[in-house]
Amino acid sequence: MEIDASVVELYGLPPEQFVAARNQLARAVRGHGDEVAPAAIVALRKPTIAAWLANQLVRADPDGIHALTELGEQLRETYLTADSGRRRELTRQRHDLVGDLVHVASWRAAGGRRVTAQTTERLTETLDAALVDPGAAQLLRTGQLSSALRHVGFGVVDENGDPAQLAPIRPRVVRRSQPASKAPTPKPAKRATAPTESRAKVDRTLAQRRAAQQKRLGAAEADYTAAETDRDQAERLLDAHQHRIADLQADLDRLNDQLEQTRQALRDARKQLPRLQRAFHHAARNAAAVRKRRDTEQQRLNALEP
Repeated sequence: MEIDASVVELYGLPPEQFVAARNQLARAVRGHGDEVAPAAIVALRKPTIAAWLANQLVRADPDGIHALTELGEQLRETYLTADSGRRRELTRQRHDLVGDLVHVASWRAAGGRRVTAQTTERLTETLDAALVDPGAAQLLRTGQLSSALRHVGFGVVDENGDPAQLAPIRPRVVRRSQPASKAPTPKPAKRATAPTESRAKVDRTLAQRRAAQQKRLGAAEADYTAAETDRDQAERLLDAHQHRIADLQADLDRLNDQLEQTRQALRDARKQLPRLQRAFHHAARNAAAVRKRRDTEQQRLNALEP
């Protein structure tokens, strides 16, 4: 009996069918004389709605998941090479790709189910975690998540805040389709940003000036988004590092038998703290400057409104 394939199919079922199908699979395996596998199968956790939706997305759009993990690798390379221009470009692609995948999951992979805002948020966090962390990407590609994932700066956790565990079954679901046979994936139309039909007619010269100002504002918004992303990442890294220092200090008090090892880890962490603080303050100052520029451009655009 092919247990691996059966478990892969199990995590593709609707959540309300999971427990019954899991128990039936355990009974079937037990009937073949296996004494170990049934207990492991019964221990499989029913996926949360967000995890189930991520599993369905892996099955519905494997090429999209492949593109997500490739983009994550490219982004991590920019941090090693300090290529900020390339990083801004990939950051914009990141937001677009994650948004598209969430749309695919909500409109196609969900199979008509209503997807709540909380589920959408957790699915977005799962995709972001897979983009940032190679281990999270491996978990997502299995299509066997039992919980949504979240990257917290020092690792990947599940919806309960516990460290995410590798799926017990090897990944067998995601297979990137061949370019020649790949049909274009339908994506739901994005909402229009402004209903032009409701605007009054304006003078041609004024319209041209407003269009030019809008372009400048768009450039400022893009720079501001990239700067805010850098600031947020620096803040998360700083916060995570400060928590790690506190944890290491507590371990120092509790674990006498590991006293010297814990002290060394604490010293190393403290050496890195000033650098992270400087990076955070630099990113915050940069974000503030870009935000001021964005606000100025917005005010100029507002002044040109009819």
